[in-house]
Amino acid sequence: MAVESARIAEQNDRVVFQSLFNASRDEIADHKGADLWERTRALTGTSSEVFEKVSDHEDFVCILGTYCDYPFGFLIAQWVTIYDKKSLDIREVFVDSKMRSVGIGEAMMSFLFEQANKSSTFSIVARALPGDRELKNFFERFKITARIIEVERKL
Repeated sequence: MAVESARIAEQNDRVVFQSLFNASRDEIADHKGADLWERTRALTGTSSEVFEKVSDHEDFVCILGTYCDYPFGFLIAQWVTIYDKKSLDIREVFVDSKMRSVGIGEAMMSFLFEQANKSSTFSIVARALPGDRELKNFFERFKITARIIEVERKL
């Protein structure tokens, strides 16, 4: 039996989610484009507010990735309409940096694909910041490939 797995977040996961969410924000702070992403695409609010929003709302899927039943990552996807069809938009994905080689991210993506297939989902979309080759390569392993590049010039 695999020691890595994924499941839907539950109310009693609030504290561990908050810790992971805060770690994700700390890690991304110095990435190129993080400031633009935080102002335009990131889920806003405190870690507690975000957890409340995504765990209690039917438009979101909040998945925890676990290793030996302990959460080390999260994936938040939102149900959206693209091409007039039901799709999933991966809003945020994070795995603790020390646990990225054990399959937690893969377990969360497999769980997300199961949810998508149950709902006759048309597509899954996501984004990665410039230079975040690790995340880009992760998405490409699941055949989620670049379709648009967003650019900005500050004036």
